[in-house]
Amino acid sequence: MLKSILKGSAATLIVSGIMAGAASAEEIRIYFNAGHGYDTYLEVFEEFEADNPGWTVAFERYQWPDLRTKLVADFAAGNPPDLVAEPGAWVPEFAQQGLLYNLDDLAARDRAEFDYPGDWQDASVEKNTVDGSLYGVQIHLTCATLLYNVDMLKEAGYDNPPTNWAEFREIAKATTKNGVFGFAPNAVWAYSMPWVMQNGGRYYDPETGKIAFGSEAAAEGVQFLSDLIHEDRSAPVPVTGADYEGPQRLFTAGRAAMIITGPWDINPIRTGNPDLNWAVAPSLKEVEQATIQGGVSLMIPKDAQYPEQAWDLIKRLTAVDVEVATSLQYSMTMPRKSWLKDPEVQADPILGQFGACLPYSRDVTLELRQAGKYNPAIDEVLNGAIDEVLFANEPAAEVLAAAEDEANAILANE
Repeated sequence: MLKSILKGSAATLIVSGIMAGAASAEEIRIYFNAGHGYDTYLEVFEEFEADNPGWTVAFERYQWPDLRTKLVADFAAGNPPDLVAEPGAWVPEFAQQGLLYNLDDLAARDRAEFDYPGDWQDASVEKNTVDGSLYGVQIHLTCATLLYNVDMLKEAGYDNPPTNWAEFREIAKATTKNGVFGFAPNAVWAYSMPWVMQNGGRYYDPETGKIAFGSEAAAEGVQFLSDLIHEDRSAPVPVTGADYEGPQRLFTAGRAAMIITGPWDINPIRTGNPDLNWAVAPSLKEVEQATIQGGVSLMIPKDAQYPEQAWDLIKRLTAVDVEVATSLQYSMTMPRKSWLKDPEVQADPILGQFGACLPYSRDVTLELRQAGKYNPAIDEVLNGAIDEVLFANEPAAEVLAAAEDEANAILANE
C-alpha cells in the first residue's frame, strides 16, 4: 500500500515515483483534498498506470482553501489540472463561468458500463447539473443525522430513539442529569438547518428569488432548538466560534445522550470510546423528514489536457467495489445507489443507517448556487442570527426576520 507524508498545507505524490516538476506529456494532474488521500484511491492510480504504460498520475493534495486558490490561479493562467475534487459548492460556480468540461457525451457513451447518472442518488446528480447538463460526478455523499447512546436511553426507559420533535424533547429531558445533557447542539449554523427543513422551512426560495430563513417555519425550528437549551436545560449553550467537534467529544465521553452529526465522526467515536454503546437513527420527521447534505464531487476543467483519461479515473474512483472498500476502511458514505444496497454496507449498522438518510438529505445552499447568486456573506448573516438565538436567547422570529432582510439586501446588490 502506498503511503505519503503531508508537509505543510499541501503535498504532492507522483504515484509512479517521478518527482514533481518533471512532468511529461503523459502525466495526468489531479487536485484532491488533503484528508482524502485514501489507500484505496492510491491503488486505483497504480492500476491506471499499470493499464496505461507510459502514463503517470500526479496526485496533489491541499486543504480546501489552498486548493481553491491554486485552482483559480490555474484557470486564470489557462493551465488547469486534468481532474479536480471540490467540496460540494464549486461545480455550479465554475460551470456557469464556462470553466468546466461538459460530461453529457461521455456519460451517454459509457452508460452501459458506467451507469451515470442512473446509479447515483438524485440529490448528488442535481448538485452536479447546471442548465440541464452534467459537469461533475459525486465521489462522496454525506448527511448528518441523529446519534444516540443506547444505554442512556434505556436507563431513562426508552428502547427506541425519537422519531419526531415531541419524542426528541421528551427523551432529551429524561436523559439529562448531573453532568450529562440529553442533547449537545453544534454552534455551526448549518446544524440548525435540519430543524428548519424538518418544519418545512428553507434557506432560499427559488420561486420568489429571495432568502427565506426568516419564515415562520424556519423560526419555529430554530426556536425549538433554543428552547432545549434555555427552557428545558437539556442541552448546553453551544460555544460561539468553537470547532464542530465539540458535540462529538461530549457524546464520546458519555456526557451527551444524543447529537446530530455525520459519518466524519464515526471513527473518532469508535477510537475515542470503543466500549460506548451507541447507534444511528433516522432523521426526525416533523412536517417532513429532512436533513443536511454534504460531500465531494469530481470535475474536469474545460481546458484539461487529458479529459478522456480524467474521465477514466472518475469511473475507476467511483466504481462500486472501490466505494465499498473505501467506506468500510474510512467510514465514508457514498453516492451510488448500488453502494447502499451492497451486503457489506447493509451489514454495517452505522454505515447502513447513515446511507439510509442520503435519499432525503438536501444541500442547503444548492438552489441559491444554481441561481448564480450565492454569496458567503449571507451565511455569515445567518450564522450571526443563529448565535443570537442559541447563545443570547433572543427570540428566533424577530432575529431571523431581521437577518432575512439583511441577507436579501445583500442578494439585491449582487
